[in-house]
Amino acid sequence: MLSWSGRLARLLKFDDRMKTPSLGLVLGFWVISNILVITWWWVNISDRFLPGLLRYVGIAFLVTVALVPLRLLFKVRSSFFNPVMLGLLVSCCLALSITAHEANLLRDQLQLSLDHERAFAHMDAVEGVMRPLLAKITEVYVQILGDDRTHGGSTFYTHIVANYLFDSLSFLAVFALATLLLSPTATWLCLLCFAFYTQIAIYPGRMGPVFIAGGLFWQLFLLTSQRYPAAIISGLIISFGRTDVVFASAFSLLGLAAFERRWPTLKEWVVFGLLIGISLAVPKTLIWMHPGTDYRSFLVTNGDFSKLVGNLLAMKLVVAIASPVLVIAIVRTFVLTRTIAVVGSACLVHVGLVFFIADFTETRLIIPGLAGLAFVASEGLGKLLEGKSEAQPGSG
Repeated sequence: MLSWSGRLARLLKFDDRMKTPSLGLVLGFWVISNILVITWWWVNISDRFLPGLLRYVGIAFLVTVALVPLRLLFKVRSSFFNPVMLGLLVSCCLALSITAHEANLLRDQLQLSLDHERAFAHMDAVEGVMRPLLAKITEVYVQILGDDRTHGGSTFYTHIVANYLFDSLSFLAVFALATLLLSPTATWLCLLCFAFYTQIAIYPGRMGPVFIAGGLFWQLFLLTSQRYPAAIISGLIISFGRTDVVFASAFSLLGLAAFERRWPTLKEWVVFGLLIGISLAVPKTLIWMHPGTDYRSFLVTNGDFSKLVGNLLAMKLVVAIASPVLVIAIVRTFVLTRTIAVVGSACLVHVGLVFFIADFTETRLIIPGLAGLAFVASEGLGKLLEGKSEAQPGSG
């Protein structure tokens, strides 16, 4: 009989040549999956065939519905020509499950949450382009699906769908980067670790930290795969909402060059300079255009250094959450790897921004750093599992 690690490795590792997903595949899958989710709730399939059940079973039913496809997908995984397709499906299943969990936590505040998000369409916020755009998207979802104030609508369902739109992007970004940096087994482990940290991050009922992590790893995916024009365009868009993501991700280019023991190429220096410039110039331009803006964005050039002590005192919570993964990362990682060079440099810069010039003390916003740690730990654990599974046939 196969050992536990052998069975796990056989379950997760089914293709030694995991392909890097294209931009069209990732974005196309995201659009299609969101259309399907909207359709599901719009036609009220769950209420029509299971009247009243969701009202009493609640979150347990929603999570089960979201996770059952995972089991079915792994059953038929060998029939997938491209294993990346399976990974994208798994990512979206996890996103739906996590989003349902968040909606359950906020059940008493769902209408307030929707109204608050839609209000940004009429505010003079520092995110002069991005936040109002998100507010408009939320408004469209409310018009299609309705809420508790409209006849036949459900704030609970609308909240799940609207959040899934953005949360699924985070999972797709993590999976896409993992296909570039990690082995097939480690890719799956990293995705599941990210789902675990997502559960922790949303315990207070907000998905902001996960969305930030998704933006950071999406940028890293574009930079590591040398999709520089797309990375610059993406960085410009993200900078209207989160300048720290663009600023931190740029340092992965320097980290990768250092790992390869070379100076960055001229193209890498140009991309690095553009991303840093964008992260500094865009928010300053918005503030110059709107002097009375409401400060809600993380601006690299503005911070409250007095928050450092409070952030460091709260660090014990982060250490407690990260300790299992931290142990694996320390025990299994003996040398600098490409994964550490790419993810570590960006996450360290982001952690520095959070703890040294941050204008908030919310420790859960350390989730990008924890996700980077999950990358490193998954790489070490994946090598351990794959090494054992490969040694067993030879020993027989």
